[in-house]
Amino acid sequence: MSKLAGCHVWLKLENMQPTQSFKIRGLGHVCIKAALEQNAKQFVAVGDSNAALAVAYSGRRLGVPVTIFVPSAVQSSTVRAKIELEGASVQEGGRTIKDAYEAACAFVRQTDGAVLVDKADDAAAIAGNATIVPEINVQLQRQAPAAIITAVGSGGLLSGLITGLNRCQWQQVPVIAVETHNTNSFQQALLFDSTHSSDSETAADVGSDGPVEQIKIPAQPSLLPPLDDDTDVDAKLSLDRKALLTRSESENVAMYLSRVRLSSDSTRTAAEPTVATCLQSGSICPSALELARAHPVVPVSVSEAMAVEACRRLLDDHQLLIEIGSAAALSIVGKRLVHQIIPDLGSDDHVVVIVTGGANISFDRLDSCRQRFPYPAPIIAKSGHEIFMRMSDSTLSVAGSTQNSSSMCSASPASLLLSASPAQL
Repeated sequence: MSKLAGCHVWLKLENMQPTQSFKIRGLGHVCIKAALEQNAKQFVAVGDSNAALAVAYSGRRLGVPVTIFVPSAVQSSTVRAKIELEGASVQEGGRTIKDAYEAACAFVRQTDGAVLVDKADDAAAIAGNATIVPEINVQLQRQAPAAIITAVGSGGLLSGLITGLNRCQWQQVPVIAVETHNTNSFQQALLFDSTHSSDSETAADVGSDGPVEQIKIPAQPSLLPPLDDDTDVDAKLSLDRKALLTRSESENVAMYLSRVRLSSDSTRTAAEPTVATCLQSGSICPSALELARAHPVVPVSVSEAMAVEACRRLLDDHQLLIEIGSAAALSIVGKRLVHQIIPDLGSDDHVVVIVTGGANISFDRLDSCRQRFPYPAPIIAKSGHEIFMRMSDSTLSVAGSTQNSSSMCSASPASLLLSASPAQL
């Protein structure tokens, strides 16, 4: 991977944690504080997710019973069996995740000493996630990396990384925040926040201490406009885009566009369930947006095909199987997009990729994804108002906006990517 990228690439393997994800850092810290400071007698969480698995593990290690509420209408993930192995009680609470949350809240109200552990924006969770950076500092022998690349869901890990970077006096180290096109809540919230800072809408997020104000993800077009089933895909390609594409490339784009659809749900769920399930989020932690305004953060979204390819390559090259959403971050290195974001990246520089998790994945799941997506995947990446493509040997800039996107986040190197010409890319 380092040879391919032309620099020193380091993988921070959070998939090797006891719960196979970074979640144990933040939520484990929350559980410890709840046990010590609140005398918690029961931990409660919602959903069969990496977060719930971290709570279940923490409860077992602390000797505190754990109850996880899950929706009956959601297909059981591979994580649920691991939660049960940790000794947690799994209960169905209604059909939807909202129903499960309400059932969890009712359980907490009725159970003495029960604590709902569910807030990624909790100060203790951010402090726990921040411990990643001092470890990187020691492992790199105090050398500041040229960039840290991470996948982003609700933003709790991003908040922790920026907090840790500040504590290590690495305020100049950019964070490349990666999502897939149909889970790009952070990028959209950042854009929405920068253009509607005076009158941005908020939505109440669930929390054990009452509603927490979070940025609502507006319903905006995804990578390209959604297509109706009876609409000719080729007709949706504008004339200026067609001028940039050969016939074969246009067919490849059309095939890809058929997968990029947007439902009417403002939580940004695709008509077809995303394969990057760990990145799905309907709201973003306020702390992530606040910290991103003052720290160099580059939001980038990539195609699911790119994430699947990165997942396959890591398995082939290093015999490591990780979640596809986590592999989205690896695609920035594997497809050499890191050089477009940091043009002066040298052979002696260090780039750290956070491998966020590997609990919710199996060979069968990866094989299913392998059959759905092209390999190798074309590059279709978006940052701000710009979309970049490389269908074969050349990279094309399409659907670009003339807006100066460097205002997307203060002190952000995003303009390095967004101002690059097709020739440079």
